[in-house]
Formats: sequence, C-alpha cells, structure tokens
Amino acid sequence: MAAVNADTWATELGVLSPTSPRLITTGQRVPAGTSGGVTALGTLAAFAGGLLIGLTALVLGQVEAMWGSGALDGGYLWLVPVGVLAGLAGSTFDSLLGATAQGIYYCPRCQSETEARRHRCGQPTRHLRGWRWLNNDVVNFSNSIVGSLLAGFLGWLIF
Repeated sequence: MAAVNADTWATELGVLSPTSPRLITTGQRVPAGTSGGVTALGTLAAFAGGLLIGLTALVLGQVEAMWGSGALDGGYLWLVPVGVLAGLAGSTFDSLLGATAQGIYYCPRCQSETEARRHRCGQPTRHLRGWRWLNNDVVNFSNSIVGSLLAGFLGWLIF
C-alpha cells in the first residue's frame, strides 16, 4: 500500500512542481507528465505517501495492542520507516520502468507522447518505444510488488 500511495502522490503532486522534471535515468529535462520524469516535489510527495501508510499501520497496530493488552505497544514503530522505504522504492521502480521499458506511444493529432494505445482525444497512437505489453497497469502492479517485497524483507530483518 505504501508503494502504491507513494507513486500516486508523486504523480499527482509532482506535476505541480515549478521546476521541470528530469528523466530518472539520464537527468535530462523532460516535459511534465513524461514517464520516468521525476522532480524534488514528486519525490517529497512519494516520501509523504509512504509515511502516511506507515503511520496508519502504526496507529492500527497500537489500536490492536490496546484491545489485546490494554496498553500501548512500542513494537510497531518499525512500520513507519518501512512504509517510507517501501513507498520510495516502489515509486522509484515505477519511474525506472517508465523511463526504460514501458510502452510509450505518439499521438499524431496532438503531437504528444502518451502511455495509451488510443490517446484521450480518440486518435489511435503509434508505438514509439518500450515493450507494448508493459502498460501503465503492469508498471503499477510491478511497483506494488517491489514495495511489498522490500517491506517483507525489512520486516524479516527486524524480526
């Protein structure tokens, strides 16, 4: 959940950045909305998105502990940094896939790149680069897998 939330916040808030995004692989400036483009604001938003999920897990863990023993339990504090790290890892992986392997298409009518085979204007698009099968849904699923694997691994290390 932290990875998915972090990526959503990074995408939705990152486009509001006053600075141009940079491609995560090369550092080259790219237009806002470009797959694989990152900004400091977007990264901060990803951090906050992962933090929210970590804090929510902490609170829910505390509620569970209070119902069970009637006392707060400090054993759930680890959920906060794990949420942040899993969120950042998943979001970063999403950006890496977007910059390297995700299917990217071109709309001749709007003269813009898109992740869709049919642009929002209704025009069919032309494949530019990346794997056709690696659409945004697969990238988002991969993001969640990376985040959950990292969170599981960190939980295993802690315990």
